Amino acid sequence: MRLFAGVLLGLAALTGCGGGERKANHLTVAGSTAFTPVAQKLADAFKARRPGVTIDVHSLGSMVGIKSTNEGGCDIGMADLVELPETAKSLKSFAVARDGIAVVVHPNNPVSGLTAAEIGGIFDGTIANWKDVGGPDAVITVICREESSGTRRSFDTIAKVKGRVTKSAQFQNSNGACRAAVASTPNAISYVTLVQTDPSVKLLKVDGVEPTIESVRAGSYPFAATDFLLTREDPAGLSKEFIDFALSPEGQKLIVEAGLIPVK
Repeated sequence: MRLFAGVLLGLAALTGCGGGERKANHLTVAGSTAFTPVAQKLADAFKARRPGVTIDVHSLGSMVGIKSTNEGGCDIGMADLVELPETAKSLKSFAVARDGIAVVVHPNNPVSGLTAAEIGGIFDGTIANWKDVGGPDAVITVICREESSGTRRSFDTIAKVKGRVTKSAQFQNSNGACRAAVASTPNAISYVTLVQTDPSVKLLKVDGVEPTIESVRAGSYPFAATDFLLTREDPAGLSKEFIDFALSPEGQKLIVEAGLIPVK
């Protein structure tokens, strides 16, 4: 409830800023927590090219980004999703990058891989003990993202657990928080965007395929999503310039340097 309340407060703040004319030299970008660090790098590089421009990047979750874009609370929304939901169909969308979603466990967990079906079973509660998937006799601690998360929506869709997440699941409000929770919980499992993984967690193979940039690019690794920038109308002015920059050779280079897969 506290996570959801925080999201609502963030959305209210953005929506409250949506009234009146926007400043020609200011952009508000909001949404995906997974893409926020990359959007900030793009914003910093863009501002260096355009002195006097200010860009505020808000990390609120993909679904909040879509809602805020629809309601005029931000100039550009961010969403990391397998596909855009019906609520985004009226928006203008621009795919700027792709990223994998890694299934992660504690480094001491002997399990090195799972099938997609086993992952779905763990997250919907059908499989509740590690011994059922070749691990120790220990209850599995499932850690998920909150409902506003694009990473969660993508993961649930691919793992076929949409709307059926186990009632015992614990919820975190960012990829980093999920990673930290798994790193400190020996029997935990969660999912984190590939770009936000680090040695504090162990990445599992899925159906025998390691989660790497190469396997995501090749399409052999099943858990992956697209990073979208969204506008309510056809982008114009500073919004168009920023999106064009994200898709330019310089912008795509920054995306690669951030660990994502470029679309160009």
